[in-house]
Amino acid sequence: MKNLLLLPLIAISLMATAQTTSIPDVNFEQALITLGYDNVIDGGVLTANISGVTSLVVQSQNISDLTGIEDFTALTYLHVPIGVTNPITSLDVTQNTALTELYL
Repeated sequence: MKNLLLLPLIAISLMATAQTTSIPDVNFEQALITLGYDNVIDGGVLTANISGVTSLVVQSQNISDLTGIEDFTALTYLHVPIGVTNPITSLDVTQNTALTELYL
């Protein structure tokens, strides 16, 4: 009986400590959902789902804010065409230290 009670407590404990990354741009989050890294638009994504991503391509998504890209710590390739289809005005990739290819 003790083991049965511990399982829900362990599950709740793990859920409470799961780190999330803020994704304030709804279109960026929808792109992450389409790519399979997230499952619901709620302003965030589990950091564990994106920290191992090495390549990210988001074209024609109407993304204006890439806040959250800093937690893509394994990212080596980022392709986000900027302009009418992605009206991004600033991008900070200083935390993406593995990044070797950036296409804007």
